[in-house]
Amino acid sequence: MRAIITHANADLDALACLVLARRLYGDAICLRNHTVSMPVRRFLALHKDELDLKRVSDIDISTIEEVIVVDVRDGRRLDEYSELLESASRVVVWDHHPATEHDIDAGETHIEPVGACATLLCERLREEGIELNEAEATVALLGIYADTGSLSFDATSPRDVEAAAHLLRAGGKLSVVNRYMQQRFTPEQQELLVSMMPNTEEYTVKAVDIAIAKGEARRYVRSAAEVVDDIMRLGGHDAIFGVIGFDKGKRVQVVGRSRVPYVNVGQILSQMGGGGHAGAAAATFKKQTIDEVVASLKELLETSELQPTRVSDLMSSPVETIARDISLAEALELLERWHVTGAPVLRDGELEGIISRRDIDRAAEGDKLDLPVASHMSHNPVVIAPDEPIEDALEQMTQQDIGRMPVCDGQRMVGIISRSDILRRLYSEH
Repeated sequence: MRAIITHANADLDALACLVLARRLYGDAICLRNHTVSMPVRRFLALHKDELDLKRVSDIDISTIEEVIVVDVRDGRRLDEYSELLESASRVVVWDHHPATEHDIDAGETHIEPVGACATLLCERLREEGIELNEAEATVALLGIYADTGSLSFDATSPRDVEAAAHLLRAGGKLSVVNRYMQQRFTPEQQELLVSMMPNTEEYTVKAVDIAIAKGEARRYVRSAAEVVDDIMRLGGHDAIFGVIGFDKGKRVQVVGRSRVPYVNVGQILSQMGGGGHAGAAAATFKKQTIDEVVASLKELLETSELQPTRVSDLMSSPVETIARDISLAEALELLERWHVTGAPVLRDGELEGIISRRDIDRAAEGDKLDLPVASHMSHNPVVIAPDEPIEDALEQMTQQDIGRMPVCDGQRMVGIISRSDILRRLYSEH
């Protein structure tokens, strides 16, 4: 016989993989973990009869010859099934997480870097010509949406999008997906959120701002990761580490989340004994306080390779500048000659403002091109340092609705970055 298993605290992608693997392998038994995430608990409350998931205690382990492992290969997340894995004569792994030194031995592996493991099984089912019913397509779609942030995370691949389209054609219901993607916090999660929000600090390392949120709970909180997700969304952080103490400090859990490619939380937490992938990871510690774990985390971050594209990588230098006392007509000629839409304005060599083509066009409508540049320029320009991540420049331009920013190293202007520079970066593969 065959059994299909997944990792502890199974998430929606893991649940989707159980369902899809059973369709692929036909006669296999699906096993439910002792602990599952809150979204999975909510889904199973209504769908448990249709999915027919067994507990490992419900089966005779000696009858299982082959084990199908989905959405995991790290043996530390499979402690519940250690006896089953040892007794099986064959192990097959389907996963999309990076390798670790704790990976289980398998006779057959299907491991590729896609956004959701469910995508891999969807592709194989299509190749085999195995059709899904509406319920199966819906749970598979839910798994892909959950692990890719509704197809928005940086790790999302074209294959994930194609799999989602196939599942929609197969009858997957977005109305059901949306229902289970919505956050519904338990009282314990709400209490944890209240504990963590005022204890969230911005930790800057190599000009990258990372949030570290500390919190405590009287007892273990299921799906604490959802609380960390919510804090990241509320704060707009690029990456966050939630450090949570449970059971009166007997256990500390770290939940890492990132939505930028240069903060790989899986790689960072794997060095602390945890694991995961670039955008989501976790680690658990015993006999350590929250502050001790935070100190270790900060020390590790200081030595981590955080290599964002920085403003200095995209800025133009040297900078064409305009004197404040020349006429707007002369400034227009300069902008056209330089093929730019704006330039910094100097006064006695110091940055005083920005003049743009739009400013000059407004002056032209009032027949005021003979006035000096100072009459229509933008004063007190927003500036940025050269070592800031390009995401910070994008955020500043978006919030201030400006098309360019002088780049200043202290009081010295060293370059300029424009909206078009950032647009080229956003849509470039390199």
